[in-house]
Amino acid sequence: MPEQRAPQRPPQRTRIFGAGNRFDFDESKKPRHMAYKWLRVSLGGQEDKENQIVAEMNCWTPVPASRHPELSGRGGKDGESIVRGGLMLVEQPIEYEQESRQLQSFEAKDTLETQIQRLGLQGRQNGAARGGVRRQMAPVAGEIVE
Repeated sequence: MPEQRAPQRPPQRTRIFGAGNRFDFDESKKPRHMAYKWLRVSLGGQEDKENQIVAEMNCWTPVPASRHPELSGRGGKDGESIVRGGLMLVEQPIEYEQESRQLQSFEAKDTLETQIQRLGLQGRQNGAARGGVRRQMAPVAGEIVE
């Protein structure tokens, strides 16, 4: 008697997940009043505790794994966080995130001005012999991962 064939594999999934989209999530499950970002929790296999402490001080909290099962797999339960590729998905109230961006922008401009002054490139208004340095601030494209 011939051997029974193994059951046929289930029909193909509608979406194939690969390395290029492992950080994609269902945006409709994100609360409107919260901002998300991917936070570095490890680098080169070593835990980045300092980065986690700074994020916690700035009111970033882990997104519950149960909210995005597409990122956490079958084991995602409440109380667990979503960690992929050394990054954890975190959230904070959107007002805090906007305030943080304004502060980071100020700090970046201040650092730039300080460096220009240290190099003696202030421009004609400060007595420089030549025209000085042209500078322009522009937003960075894409999301910044800390």
